[in-house]
Amino acid sequence: MSYCLNPYCLKPQNPEGLKFCQTCGAGLVLKGLYRAIAPIAQGGMGRTFRAVDLGRFDCLCAIKQFLPQVQSDRALQKATELFTREAEQLQALGKHPQIPELIAYFEQDRCLYLVQELIEGQNLRQALAQFGAFNEQQILGLLANLLPVIQFIHDRNVIHRDIKPENIIQRQEDRSYVLVDFGAAKVLADPAMIGKTGTTIGSAEYAAPEQARGKAVFQSDLYSLGVTCIHLLTNLSPFDLYNDREDVWMWRSQVVTPISETLVRVLDRMLERAIARRYPSAIAILQDLKIPYSSSIPLVNIQENLNANLNANPIPVLNPVTEAQIKLGDPYVLPLGVQGTNDTEFFALQEFLAKGSWQKADRHTNHLILKISGRENISNLRGEDIAKFPCAELFAIDRLWTTYSNGHFGFGVQKEIWEGLGGGLLYSEENYWQLAKTYLKFSDRVGWTKKSWLSALSSSPKWLKYQDLTFRLDAPKGHLPSLCYWEGFNTIDRLFYRLQVCKDN
Repeated sequence: MSYCLNPYCLKPQNPEGLKFCQTCGAGLVLKGLYRAIAPIAQGGMGRTFRAVDLGRFDCLCAIKQFLPQVQSDRALQKATELFTREAEQLQALGKHPQIPELIAYFEQDRCLYLVQELIEGQNLRQALAQFGAFNEQQILGLLANLLPVIQFIHDRNVIHRDIKPENIIQRQEDRSYVLVDFGAAKVLADPAMIGKTGTTIGSAEYAAPEQARGKAVFQSDLYSLGVTCIHLLTNLSPFDLYNDREDVWMWRSQVVTPISETLVRVLDRMLERAIARRYPSAIAILQDLKIPYSSSIPLVNIQENLNANLNANPIPVLNPVTEAQIKLGDPYVLPLGVQGTNDTEFFALQEFLAKGSWQKADRHTNHLILKISGRENISNLRGEDIAKFPCAELFAIDRLWTTYSNGHFGFGVQKEIWEGLGGGLLYSEENYWQLAKTYLKFSDRVGWTKKSWLSALSSSPKWLKYQDLTFRLDAPKGHLPSLCYWEGFNTIDRLFYRLQVCKDN
């Protein structure tokens, strides 16, 4: 479907393929590239749409349309400034996996648009409304995963100024927390100007005292994150957790699930009214919690019951294992001194898997195999390359995938599925048709193809595009790695045969 962006259109839904709205005649593709397909949200500043980027193989993206609900010219000027600032901030910050990537910013038909990476998932306010108060593990996971992002923006002299549950989204793909909405952010061109009076901005419930006076500092963001945490722990408005008569926070007795004194102490320091008594940086909080800056506590999906007692049930089997179970650089897991590559390459794969960044891990796996094999792309990979592939490195790659997915992904997992479908380990030209037949069954089983009414009328399956593969743990078993997907089909039997030979030897 295509969705008309004309705010006055009476029937904005249109069939896919049209260039102009069949109701109002407005163009349906912005700049010839961006096509809205469904509305996501609407607020005082405008509307946000789920969209596709035709210039990037129909990748999903988000279109923000500027439609401010203001009355005065001054308010309109300020709203325009904030909308433009978000684009500027995203561009200035560059790429970070937990900050939406800016794709485009432009004016069309006298309307401003911002196109950015689409973040699929719930924001924390939605999660709180659906599942109730968070527990300590949830809060520790949030702090461990989000504080490095805050440190990243502070290192670039940016103060977010609007950290709150609505602006923190847990991405569905890898369960990491993404910081969004940089419309209120402030860039300090001169760090010496920090604390100077400026515009009062942000959400009153979460804003630090100095920010309410127009003097935001880096620690203002830490204060807002602290307020966010106690709101999530209590499911009460921050206004109801502050005692104005005593001028103190009164949140401890309102926590739904008991938390440790360590976390209480850390949150209290984040909530100090005096800047000097707060933590000096995001890294300092991580250090006080004894959380390594380069890693994080395993996140518990906010789609699960956030009120569950930590000791009642173990983490579900499809969650990644922790770094406590397998440390980066463990010689049992990683081969050292691999020919044609280096240890850092394997450490990178392990880190992607440990963080649940499945697509990055998949791409890096292909990169590793091609580099060791001396090939430039998968279509050039030959059976003889697989036959000579070093067993230690093949086992290391497979073990990393199997370990961090708890047996859900990996070449060995795929081999079991292949053999369960009657697949052999070596085929010749005479029985090649049997390989092709089994490969189609295998691809259907691991979710590389999908059924549609069109494919049901023919013998050919509908193959998913690479970007449409499921880079999550709820994918079909054996869905990843994708080495043998599409162009890699001609090496699938050799790969599984090599695994067997290495195992027997």
